[in-house]
Amino acid sequence: MPSENRSNYKKIQVWIPLPLWNELVSMGYSSPTNAVITALQLLTTKSQDTPIDSQETPMSNELGELKMRLEEKDARIGDIKIQVELLTEQLRKQNASDELKITELKENYHNRIEDFKTQMYSLDNQLRTKDDQIEKLNENMHKQAVHIQTLIQEISQLNVKLLPESTKKPWYRFW
Repeated sequence: MPSENRSNYKKIQVWIPLPLWNELVSMGYSSPTNAVITALQLLTTKSQDTPIDSQETPMSNELGELKMRLEEKDARIGDIKIQVELLTEQLRKQNASDELKITELKENYHNRIEDFKTQMYSLDNQLRTKDDQIEKLNENMHKQAVHIQTLIQEISQLNVKLLPESTKKPWYRFW
């Protein structure tokens, strides 16, 4: 560069990695000044379309990627929230139907228990009646047994009185 043109220039010192410099040399850049000027011109022409804050740098690329990943994750979170809401609604409906079934079953079992209680009371009353009947029959049977025994005794006394004395002679009186 001629020295008279240097009044409109700013001197900068740049350290770049050797692999990047080797790549620039292979592209035909003989001096770092030409490579840096070309890069800065490209950067400024690109940045005229976008605000200064969003110039593409390695950090802004990573930031853009992170923003995209964040948007994707937000979208997935939104989808998952919708799925959760749907599943929650399904569970509410299922719980409501289950609670209805449980209520019906409880009513059914309560009715059955009441029926069983009624049957038990009825059977208990029947057993008491049968016990009373058996007790009365035992008393009657006892009375009949006593009566029969009395009759037997009376008959045996009558038999003794009614039977004539025997005309039979004892064995030793044969004449």
